[in-house]
Amino acid sequence: MRKGLILLSVVVLAVSLSAQVRTGSISGKVADPDGNALPGVAVTLTSNVIAAVTSVTTDEGQFRFLALPPAKDYELKVELTGFKTRIERGVIVVIGANTSMNIVLEVGVLEEQVTVIAVSPMVDSKKTSVGVNVTQDVLQGLPTARDPWVVLQMVPGVLVDRENIGGTESGQQSGYAGKGDPGLGDNVWSVDGVVITDPAAIGASPTYFDFDAFQEMNVSIGGNDVTVQTGGIALNMITRRGGNAVNIGGRVYMTDKKFQDENLTDELIAEGIPRTNVIRGIKDFGVNVGGPIWKDHIWLWGSYGVQDIKTQNLYDRADDTLLTNYVAKLNVQVVPQNRFEAFIHVGGKEKFGRDSSYTFPLGYYQGSKYYFGTPVLKIQDEHMFGDNLLVSYRYNWNGGGFQFQPMADRDMQKLTYNDVTTGIWPQGYWNYFTSRPVNNHNLFLNYFNDTFLNVSHDIKFGVEYNDRGTDSSSHTPGNVYLYQNFNYETLDPDGTGTPKLVPGIQQWNIYRGYYESYHMNSWDVFFSDTITTGRLTVLLGLRYDDQNPRYDPASQQAVLKDHPVWKQYFAPSVTNTIDTLIPALKWDAFDDPNYHWKVFSPRLGFTYDITGDGRTLAKLNLAQYGDFMGTAEASYFAPVGAGGWLNFYWMDDNGNNVADPTELFWYDPNTYLPLHAFDGSGNFIGNWDPMLDLMWGGYDPLNPQAISASRYTIDKSAGSTRTQEAMFTLEREIFTDFSVAVDLTYRKYDRFNWNLRYFPDTGEQESKDWYMVAGQVPSSIPTVDLGEAAGKDWYVWEGGVGSTLYRLRTRRPDFKYNYMGVDLRFNKRLSNRWMFNGSFTLQDQKQHFGDAGYLNPTNLWSEDKNLYSVSGGGGSGKIGQLIYSKWLVKLEGLYQLPFDFNLGATFTAREGHYIPHTMNISDPRLPNPASRSTTVRLDPIGQGANAKLPTFFNLNLRLEKAIRIAEHGRIYVMADMFNVFNKATMDRRYDRYEGSYNMQSGYLQPNATEFKANQVLNPRVIRFGVRFQI
Repeated sequence: MRKGLILLSVVVLAVSLSAQVRTGSISGKVADPDGNALPGVAVTLTSNVIAAVTSVTTDEGQFRFLALPPAKDYELKVELTGFKTRIERGVIVVIGANTSMNIVLEVGVLEEQVTVIAVSPMVDSKKTSVGVNVTQDVLQGLPTARDPWVVLQMVPGVLVDRENIGGTESGQQSGYAGKGDPGLGDNVWSVDGVVITDPAAIGASPTYFDFDAFQEMNVSIGGNDVTVQTGGIALNMITRRGGNAVNIGGRVYMTDKKFQDENLTDELIAEGIPRTNVIRGIKDFGVNVGGPIWKDHIWLWGSYGVQDIKTQNLYDRADDTLLTNYVAKLNVQVVPQNRFEAFIHVGGKEKFGRDSSYTFPLGYYQGSKYYFGTPVLKIQDEHMFGDNLLVSYRYNWNGGGFQFQPMADRDMQKLTYNDVTTGIWPQGYWNYFTSRPVNNHNLFLNYFNDTFLNVSHDIKFGVEYNDRGTDSSSHTPGNVYLYQNFNYETLDPDGTGTPKLVPGIQQWNIYRGYYESYHMNSWDVFFSDTITTGRLTVLLGLRYDDQNPRYDPASQQAVLKDHPVWKQYFAPSVTNTIDTLIPALKWDAFDDPNYHWKVFSPRLGFTYDITGDGRTLAKLNLAQYGDFMGTAEASYFAPVGAGGWLNFYWMDDNGNNVADPTELFWYDPNTYLPLHAFDGSGNFIGNWDPMLDLMWGGYDPLNPQAISASRYTIDKSAGSTRTQEAMFTLEREIFTDFSVAVDLTYRKYDRFNWNLRYFPDTGEQESKDWYMVAGQVPSSIPTVDLGEAAGKDWYVWEGGVGSTLYRLRTRRPDFKYNYMGVDLRFNKRLSNRWMFNGSFTLQDQKQHFGDAGYLNPTNLWSEDKNLYSVSGGGGSGKIGQLIYSKWLVKLEGLYQLPFDFNLGATFTAREGHYIPHTMNISDPRLPNPASRSTTVRLDPIGQGANAKLPTFFNLNLRLEKAIRIAEHGRIYVMADMFNVFNKATMDRRYDRYEGSYNMQSGYLQPNATEFKANQVLNPRVIRFGVRFQI
């Protein structure tokens, strides 16, 4: 007789968030009613996404199933003669989690059956890392802009540089920071266990994604385990896979300007803002299908998705993006012990009007390197040896790359010029092409032992090899550009010794076109042992990374004689002479076999079950991290002479719009008297030495094709920066499915590098002893707010301190950043018809220079022991800005109404980002021509008038109706409202850079963009959508 008993049992999730984990595991112990371990028990695991596999319990009654894809439908069948068969249904496996189960078999006949439903507790006694696991309930159930960056925005303590209202910002990835990170380069991007972080724009993603391709995401914000190289924010995205049941899904989301409100306020109009950022139309659609090719053995899943984003920015310019994504995954399990996976993701991006702004009105066209987009390829094979040893090998290749051309001149045939007074580039600009390939090999072992020294061990060992590259080029048309309409003093044609505003003066800038080939390779080894005994869990880990850059062969050219710009704007004699002054060249590879970042990263964690019932936990994590080496580190091997630039002032005396020989000038740096650079026949007659770094630089004009060793000398102290972390957490499960946690975090960032001016022949290097008091900041300047800087000393180089091409790269002594923060986190899992997650963060971060951590003391009063903030973001017409708020509030919730209606909401509030307040002060009377100005910080960050943007808050809502189809199929019809209160919050401004002030003449050159608006929150808008999965 078969009996079905529905019981509830507790399942402990032991999560160790890792950037390289894409699976979970199930383990447990089988005992009789008296608690005695039962050996020889057959435990069979089944699911829609794997073939059936059986394990037999050890003498201690232990069983274990490793490398399981995340799913909610795992079923365990536990059988032993003399006991009732027990079935555990609905066992949940999530990313990086071990589902630990204690199973008690009842005495009886084998044919009798007890069925139980597994439920997961909200606290985890096996992990010391801090982060969030983002399930399908969150990914699909909340009103978000549907990209990974808005998921990051929901994570405690994470700050994002832009606000994505209804998908307006999904066409350009966001900058983001957390835990006081001063550089943004330590953030980690992973897909299906593959680290895909951009090798050049470190901390960023190399591609964009189809949101519906994700099964789960997890984000680690601290306490990263040894598989994660850095201490940054680690985002791990797991894509879906095929199962034994055929699944077809799709979606259509439409956002139209007809359902968009207006939020242009009187205050904005008074500031001269004609409109706010608005949506013209967004279409998000796609389809996915998955199922078995050979049931229980081979599965295939694939998706196709498109986001067509059309917006209008603050400057009434179109900013349009087309994202196209293709994803496919093949899983093979011919025998239960072996699993093979092949994965491909191709993300294509076209952008029309990228970086459109006040100074660059039309922006760029952006396209991908490859026709279909950026490919990410992976093959991986995993094999189980017995129940306790997993061996995995993985290879992956990323083919990152993209290209820019100015929208006003995609063929790169027109002259690029800049209006100095307005700051605007009306026509052309630089183009850019980059290829960023990554090759990775990974060998990973995971071994379990439950008896050694009478404690449980979970041992991980891994070895990785990486080769990452960046090949980039950038040019203006003809490798030349022009500055016009100067609004500051340049030369002194009258011979009075004082520079003046010279009507009609222009400046040519000629340079060797930029081409660089940077590469690096690394060997990484890591080991950890998670030891569990009673209530205590101890994590011991050590990681070693050896990273080495190299600079590959390249070539460059300055003068393109056949280009229309040279033919139209330069006299032939001038063109021919300049071609001899700065000729084309090429060079071989450069590297330094002694320059490696060799970093040991110890990790130590403790978890203690205070009450013994697994509901109240104390956790301590101590860690030290190094940096991810970007390919740009190879730039320090760039040979002297590989670049080079020349400038000439131009007075078009005859008005023919052609640079004739006698119209081009250099000047005397002491008197500013203009001096002819060419004679009437086009021969060069300029004096090289006094014009170094003023009118030429970057090469040896007396031997212009000479290539020599890098101008950088790399000191043996230079290397990776260091992050030291201590985190303490108290976590409590208040009631079923609801937990609260408090995290206290301290971090110190130090061992930074800096590049000092250096004289190799004498060994002299730049120091604070080079600096002298140049004067005091005036007590007042008309129209300028001088803040707290009024009357304070400002500094420049002393006379006799010479310019030099050479630099010494060495460790910066004493300098450090300190971070302290507290996060209150709460999490209510979706059950009993509702879900609610949230966090509240308070934080503080300061920089410290010490006695030796600075050179120019001008701003020491405003920076030392004061607040700092990383500057990041930008792109797609947005300027970079400081990314910091002292406090943040984040709330997300879902409530299931009757009749299959769902109501979802997200809410974010934070202190406004800070605005730097600075100006440039110069004095042409100072003794050193190479150092007659400096930038003065007028107020410490966060202090003074207009020190920060307004407090930000935003509410988004969703109303959704689920329509059931058969047993598992669903159609969801929804309406999302973003920016419910229709706020017009100013979310980005240009810095309060007041301009440049001449102490001799008393002339202020104003900054055309000072404190100008750059981003206003998009108005309220409604998005309609239909999503189905059958």
